[in-house]
Amino acid sequence: MLNTVHLQTFLAVVETGSFSAAAKRLHMSQPAVSQQIRALEEQVGGVRLFRRSGQQMVLTLAGEQLLSSARELVAMAERAVQAVSALRGQIGGRVTIGCLSGGAESFLPALLAIFQRQYPAVTVDVEVQNADRLLESLIERRCDLVLASDAPRRRGLEARLLAAERLALAAVTGHPLLQQEQVPPGALRDHPLALPRAGHPLRRVIEDNLRRRGLNANDVRVVLETDSAMLLRSAVEAGLALAFLPASVLPARLDRIGIVALAGQPLAQEWYLIRLRERAPARVVDLIYETMLGDEARAALLRLGLAT
Repeated sequence: MLNTVHLQTFLAVVETGSFSAAAKRLHMSQPAVSQQIRALEEQVGGVRLFRRSGQQMVLTLAGEQLLSSARELVAMAERAVQAVSALRGQIGGRVTIGCLSGGAESFLPALLAIFQRQYPAVTVDVEVQNADRLLESLIERRCDLVLASDAPRRRGLEARLLAAERLALAAVTGHPLLQQEQVPPGALRDHPLALPRAGHPLRRVIEDNLRRRGLNANDVRVVLETDSAMLLRSAVEAGLALAFLPASVLPARLDRIGIVALAGQPLAQEWYLIRLRERAPARVVDLIYETMLGDEARAALLRLGLAT
């Protein structure tokens, strides 16, 4: 009989790539992780499940054969625990949410606070990843839900619009563009910009909008690229560059930065809550999904400046 604790440790090594990183995630010592992997190898016939490749631990053929079954068994065990907890009036368990870097992490805690007040026995694990890996993690069941700014067009996935977040062109206090009632888009050619990295969904939103205003990517001078929304804000506050900042990232008091009145339609970034279209997802996943799309969550998003 396979031990689910050993299987959870096995999956942690697969996902982190090393025994030491898995130990950190699981709050265990590295020798304890190694011991559990050895015990699992003995349970499956004494075969090796990992081999070292440079600094990474990669699966052997036997490990690859075990991987899908390990995920299914761990998921079944978690659902069983949740079902028993529900019988005694307490919803418990663990939910993993994949979140796009440089965006939703600024407002996601407000939604999780609503859920935690209702279901304090549930632990939420937030994994911040780039856009390319989010859906992969969801399909491979490493995540239960995903927050992304693009609605996927794949069978088997369900996406609901969570919010639309206004993007404001921010400049350091005293910047000459802040003195103008309306700034023509062409004026951006004369000022440095800080932008998300190429390929980031927010970068695409900005470039598409500027293109509709007659500006191409080569028309502007980019002096900083980063997926961190807070670093973009800091670049503005330091006077390094202008930046399009999500509403949830703007400071409560606009004393160090101001908002440039750029001519044309306001920019906005959409946020979608995505899950697998399954007949019987875990109850706790259903609950957090419903909470994040509920009335109290919408009110919280509105307070943060996001339209719902």
